[in-house]
Amino acid sequence: MNPNQLNRTLLRIVGVGWAAFAIATLAIRTVFAAPDVTLLVDRSYCEPAQWQAVAEQYADLYQQHERGSITIQTTIFFSDLGEETAPELLTPDAFQDLATYGRPSPERQSALEAAHPQAKLLSCGP
Repeated sequence: MNPNQLNRTLLRIVGVGWAAFAIATLAIRTVFAAPDVTLLVDRSYCEPAQWQAVAEQYADLYQQHERGSITIQTTIFFSDLGEETAPELLTPDAFQDLATYGRPSPERQSALEAAHPQAKLLSCGP
């Protein structure tokens, strides 16, 4: 057999193998992708002990994000004074140090839950 033909055959086999590997990788990433999560955080005033419990819930979700079990896509803080979207994912320590302010806003909470039906709510209240 001609050496040039062998080289072309070898390159074709290697190319097809790499293409199959790339397709399999994309398929696996699509099928087994971590779910995207939006966090709704009621930042209305609550006692420090209650906020500590909320911070612990956040720390659990943050650890799941770090392990790749979930992907925290967006964090939205709200109270009766307004709402804001966090520009980046906060560390558990930074989250725990946040101040709470304002009063609960059931209307805003309902609107946010309607806009983000798969969101997880972190709140001091019941």
